[in-house]
Amino acid sequence: MKYMPTPSKLTTHVFMVGSGQLSGINDCCVYAIFLQNKDVCLIDTGTSNGGAIMNNLKQAGFAGKISHIVITHSHFDHVGAAWQFKNIFKEAKIIAHKLDADAIEGAKGTEGRTAASFYHETYKPVKVDVMLTKDSEDMTLGGTKITFLHTPGHTPGSISAVVVDDGKKVLFGQDVHGPFMDEFKSSIQDWAKSMKMLLGLNADILCEGHFGAYQGKDKVKEFITSHLKENNF
Repeated sequence: MKYMPTPSKLTTHVFMVGSGQLSGINDCCVYAIFLQNKDVCLIDTGTSNGGAIMNNLKQAGFAGKISHIVITHSHFDHVGAAWQFKNIFKEAKIIAHKLDADAIEGAKGTEGRTAASFYHETYKPVKVDVMLTKDSEDMTLGGTKITFLHTPGHTPGSISAVVVDDGKKVLFGQDVHGPFMDEFKSSIQDWAKSMKMLLGLNADILCEGHFGAYQGKDKVKEFITSHLKENNF
């Protein structure tokens, strides 16, 4: 994908508002879902560039509040700036899977699972307000239905999310590409099962964690399938 210097509109209510080019060099791709009630649900937060992401949100038309922050997994480039948004939007609910929650909340012994040392940074923990525990959970946030899927592999508590907008199925499949490390408690076998499940969704748009957004069912399928093949699945 060709990155744009301004927020990238993917559908009427879905934008990319952060990335290595949009907000900070080490940031993952950060996505915003503008909910029916005009609040915003963030998908991940990047490392430490909350101010830049806020500016991008405003360019995209944001004038309300961030009501929910989805943390797709416990790595610093996805959760590092969560505390910055919580400082501004104190009522925002952080959503994450139970199996990554201990690392997100800074439990002793989980430091390696945040990967903060990779970025020579100190991670500031945040509390998980909504703990996901099922393989699939539907929630209505601000009038918008979002489906959360447990997609372990990259980390034990990795999650994906699905929203339908403009009649298109938008899949937030952060870090579909991996990598897989013992330090992260990765399981490539679990990952392969997760990816095959995501393929079965037949999504129209894939919002990936570092490679950007892929539009069209064929491109989504090609991206996921290519990484399965790279890992001999």
